[in-house]
Amino acid sequence: MTTYILNFLISLLIGSMIFFTAVISPSVFATLSSNASSKFLRLVFPRMFLFGIIITSLCFLLSILQNNNLVAILLIIIALSFFLNRNYLTPKINKYRDEELEGNQQAATLFKRMHLLSVLLFIINFVLLISIMVINYYNYN
Repeated sequence: MTTYILNFLISLLIGSMIFFTAVISPSVFATLSSNASSKFLRLVFPRMFLFGIIITSLCFLLSILQNNNLVAILLIIIALSFFLNRNYLTPKINKYRDEELEGNQQAATLFKRMHLLSVLLFIINFVLLISIMVINYYNYN
């Protein structure tokens, strides 16, 4: 039973990540002004990352119940990545973006680097979540 719940939660997280990337972000940039889209995304990103932390933490507990150490380790990595994105990178990205808009070219470079790192962590999390689904498929079928 825990496998089904684990797979459901991971699927929910994967789906939310796809929905955010494919629907929310493009819609925001297509319909809102630059200022409004910035305010909206600054509100949504930390919440999305918090959602990722909560879901992966629940999944971690379920993987412990299953004695699935590999999945547990991957889930710790994913949760820490969401935590890093939410609590370190996002505030830095916002700070450097504000400074860039004020004309600071060094901040523009730092913004791009931090944003790229955030995107890479998001992609790595996505790949690791898919990997967990594959691992669970082969372990329990």
